[in-house]
Parts: sequence; C-alpha cells; structure tokens
Amino acid sequence: MPILLFCTALEAKPFIPEVLAVELSRDIELFALAESRTVEGDFKTELRDGESFTTDFIGASEEDCQTWALEQMKHHKSVESQLIAIADERLASDQTIIMQYYNEGPELEFPPYGTLPPENNKWYSFRIKYKDAFAFDAALSFGAFDVVFPTYFGRKDVLTDEQGIFDVQRAEKMSVSNDGIGETSE
Repeated sequence: MPILLFCTALEAKPFIPEVLAVELSRDIELFALAESRTVEGDFKTELRDGESFTTDFIGASEEDCQTWALEQMKHHKSVESQLIAIADERLASDQTIIMQYYNEGPELEFPPYGTLPPENNKWYSFRIKYKDAFAFDAALSFGAFDVVFPTYFGRKDVLTDEQGIFDVQRAEKMSVSNDGIGETSE
C-alpha cells in the first residue's frame, strides 16, 4: 500500500514528481500524494511529465500531517497504516524526506535496548534520502521486528549523521549481518 506523501514547502514542489516516480519503474506505487485536506481517499501515485498539482499542505507542520494522516488511515485502507512521508524544504537541497513511523504498540522488549520503539501511539521521525524510501518501508513494514527494531530504533543515533540523515543502506547491512546489535565494517 502506498505511503501518504505530504509536500509542505514550495521549494520541494518541483521535486515531487521525481519522488513519486522512485519505484514506478518496478511497478511499485510507493507514495500517494496528499493534495487536499477536504478531499479524502483520492491520492495521486504518479505525475506525468509537466503535470502540475496543488496541495493544501504547504506550510503545514509535522503534527498537522500526522493528525490528518491518522484520520485517513482510519477510513481508507488503501494507504499504509504506520508510515507517512513529508517533503519539506530540504528535499530541494539534499534530496531527503522525513519518513515517520507510527507506533501503535504492542510494547516489545529488545535487550539491551529495552522497549522499542519506547512509546506507543507516537510518531518516530527519520530523515532519509528519498531514493532509500522503499528499503525503509520494506524494513519497517515487512522485516522481522527482532532484527529491524534494534537497528532502526536502538541504533538510530549511530546511523544518523551530523546533518540528521539516517543511513538506510547502513541499517540494512547491520540488520543482515549483525542483527542490529553490533557495528559493521564500512
């Protein structure tokens, strides 16, 4: 199911067709563009060359997007129920988007990290390269929790660089080789 994509900055708008197309060559509709706060359940999953779009989410806060997404997720089973993507002004400069994971629960323990994610009914943010969104989605939606959660939530600080970008490729390597507990060689 596609992930709701919010465009919250004018600077990001020219890059939205590229983000929507990231997996279309493999016939995967990864994102569903949220355009209107009032029209529910009608989301574009691609934009043709030169096709324009409007959005009511320019200037919206992360919290605005989260609240609206939760309402849509309740009523429309055609979108991903735990992930959203936010294209903010940084998309234009560093090709990153904010991916947010909503943890409904249950509480799961992962020694030595404790409960991961630590709180239920809370959004967790990861700034990633938009081209890594499919791997991010696959890990958090379909990966084994006992491997993925320690890597993505327990080692998030190690996998996030000084610009705040979470390294999905490195997380994948850690998940495969060390179950998220140890460090991998570069």
